[in-house]
Amino acid sequence: MATKQFVNLLDAPYSRRGSFLAFANDNKGEDLFGKCTLWLCTCRSLSFYLSSLNAESTFRQIKLQPLYNGNIVPCILKTTAEEVIIETRHGEIRFCIGERSMAMARGTEGLGLRVTPKPKLFSSGITDLMDKDNRYLLDFFLTRILLTPLSGTLHPGAGYIDILPDDKGVMAAAFEDFTTDPDKRPLGDYPSYEACVQSVREEFGAFCESVMPSLPGEFEEVRLQSLWQTWSMMVEPDGESDYKRTMVKMIHSIFEAAFVWQQPMQAVWLSRDKKLAWDVFCSCFDFMDKNGRLMDAVGFKAFFNSDALKPPVHGIMLNWLMDNGRLADVPLEEKKWLLERLVQWTDYFFRFRDKDGDGLTEYQGSIETGWEDATYYTPVGFPLASPDLNTFLALQLEAVARLGAECGMSSQWCDEWMARAKALTQKIVEKFWDGEKWIAFNPATGAKSETLNISLYMPLLLGKRLPQEIIDKSIETIFSPEGFDTPYGLASEGLTSDFFRHGFTGGSIITPAEFLMVLAFEACDRPDLAKKVAVNYCRIMKNHGFFHIHNALTGKEDRSLTAFGERGLFWSAWASSCFFFLADQYGD
Repeated sequence: MATKQFVNLLDAPYSRRGSFLAFANDNKGEDLFGKCTLWLCTCRSLSFYLSSLNAESTFRQIKLQPLYNGNIVPCILKTTAEEVIIETRHGEIRFCIGERSMAMARGTEGLGLRVTPKPKLFSSGITDLMDKDNRYLLDFFLTRILLTPLSGTLHPGAGYIDILPDDKGVMAAAFEDFTTDPDKRPLGDYPSYEACVQSVREEFGAFCESVMPSLPGEFEEVRLQSLWQTWSMMVEPDGESDYKRTMVKMIHSIFEAAFVWQQPMQAVWLSRDKKLAWDVFCSCFDFMDKNGRLMDAVGFKAFFNSDALKPPVHGIMLNWLMDNGRLADVPLEEKKWLLERLVQWTDYFFRFRDKDGDGLTEYQGSIETGWEDATYYTPVGFPLASPDLNTFLALQLEAVARLGAECGMSSQWCDEWMARAKALTQKIVEKFWDGEKWIAFNPATGAKSETLNISLYMPLLLGKRLPQEIIDKSIETIFSPEGFDTPYGLASEGLTSDFFRHGFTGGSIITPAEFLMVLAFEACDRPDLAKKVAVNYCRIMKNHGFFHIHNALTGKEDRSLTAFGERGLFWSAWASSCFFFLADQYGD
């Protein structure tokens, strides 16, 4: 049976911007006729650290199976930019997320639909509302789904409900997501299925036009898929979640949260839409504790984890936004709001991550590095004084000074922040460059980490602030046979290193490493190298999908990182946004 796929549901669950509904194939499903099972899923999580721990049992919630003459029949799953389609030998059932809290189903060829929810503890999973419109309430993890027949009838069975077509062979139903007791709307108030499809088409089309209306050359063919992946992972404040502004989540199910060190990167990538970029950038600072620490991951309900922290890349990205005129239209009061919080976030590291008081900050755990299985701390442990963290902070000190000037702070105030940036840059060279390569060290033991990890080369983001000799030697190492260069981008560990492995940051091609090193080569006035890395990386995403981990030896996606009951990673908005940005900047 021929299929045309916009996205494969094994690669990317289907959702819509601002929606907590999604459609996915079965965790054990295949992209083969008769091997597929469609699920309606919930993207609500209390927090990444709380509810993702058993994603397989919390993500897929309602099984959807086609019926013909009362029997379940085999199918294949298809997608368009607007719809998910169950295709059988007897016809199709089409689904659309017509409103952010409502999915619609429709079949016109005599097919029915079996709906089987996962029951909660002490629940049957199905509640008969006993109203004149024959509606039922279905368990849906943290919320409930109101199932309303619009054409055809509902027939409950043992743990399931069948939606059967009317005498014209038409079956249509609405699945509405409620966090409270449902407010039942009259049947005449539901939009038509066609109107739902048009709603998605118009909203997604407007997003594409504002963010990336075209891509050059070979990359145009997957532009819409990359934009759709990012668009479908965006969350909005809705009065029920803890989100206060637009944020971009990472990956459905396994990483069902918006990570705060990804938001400033997303702001750069989305920055053709200046207002959207500003909102996304500022969203991080809505979640700050009294010491100035930003939350690591923001789920449907936010939860501070005292062990979680991510690197302060906000200054790097803010500098880019200022350099490229993306803040020109931001009101002064909003810039002042950000400045106050950026100061607190920057000072946090010098107050709480400089244990020995030498002016260099340290990581105190692997989660804080952002490279959760990197090699550069494995030999020496923590605390870890590292060149990447201090580089990020040196550039953030500069960003504070520059934003302060835009906010009308005195020249003395701005000069003091810039002086701190210069002093830290000097310390980075003195403490982390050994004459031939970059190192990290444990200030408690004095042990030096001399693994060849890409994170150690983040000081190249300082560009011409570094001596040219250091820039040249660093680039020579990166592109040497023992370095990081592959036909697919830069590996996260040296290719001949004794510590090379796959995983996340022990040797794979990973999104943040590629993007940050592209920025680093630009800062070093080597746009040729920036282009080489960017184009190679974009090509593997074009060919193998928007996964944020790719095998450095083959270029293919690497789904070996698994967690929480899922068999592998889905497409990532971290990767898809990076793709369309780099393809636009460097594609021919």
